[in-house]
Amino acid sequence: MEMQPGQMAYDRASTVFSPDGRLFQVEYALQAIQMGGTAVAVTYDGGIVFVAYRNLPVSSLAEAGSIEKSFAIDSGLGCVTAGLIADSRVLVEFLRVEAQRHRLTYGETAPYTVLGHSLGTLLQQYTQFGGTRPFAVSLLLGGFNAGVPGLIELDPSGATIGWKAYAIGRNRRAVADFLEEKLPDHLTEDAAFKLAVQAVAEGSPTPFQAEALDVAILEPERELRRLPTAEVSRRVQGLPFIGTPDRRSTGR
Repeated sequence: MEMQPGQMAYDRASTVFSPDGRLFQVEYALQAIQMGGTAVAVTYDGGIVFVAYRNLPVSSLAEAGSIEKSFAIDSGLGCVTAGLIADSRVLVEFLRVEAQRHRLTYGETAPYTVLGHSLGTLLQQYTQFGGTRPFAVSLLLGGFNAGVPGLIELDPSGATIGWKAYAIGRNRRAVADFLEEKLPDHLTEDAAFKLAVQAVAEGSPTPFQAEALDVAILEPERELRRLPTAEVSRRVQGLPFIGTPDRRSTGR
């Protein structure tokens, strides 16, 4: 991000607007998210596929599966994140608590739109009060409304936008353009999986192996199902962008 004249006077607190109406700390958080891997969510007829690229540890001693980018929230609720993993865990825990609070109060699964707006409020508060910094995380929250899948994107500003399919993280704009061009009106689970993997590849500067992908599938009234690496490897066989992974570890 290019430094503009006079910017330093306004970029040291998340609560101060610059003369042209910008919150630089929020923009810096968005820039930090761009340094992480690409994450994609695609809805299909009856469910949602989450696919995220995870930067693998340099050491062969590390367990690749311990780097989680997709998370179960409640029955029929799940999400995928891009950005700082430590920040994402805090937000996921917030969503889980809110989902259980709603279940205990109303005896039903929390609507994903309600959870999305609650999380958006929390994110916005971290741009408004002193002594805090914005969360360096973008998140795609998925759920169902009368069996119809839907997604909400949340970013460090607290903005919430609904999508049929979308991308966050590295090269998100190019990946979102790819999804907009390729997304048909109806998809099967397998077609949605292949489209999501191909979209993640659009955002990756190098080929990667199946172990670099965190893949999960969400269906109505079921817990998020994360696919083991062996199954991901089987399903991506023959795809041209599967190759040697980029084994850098950034904690994103």
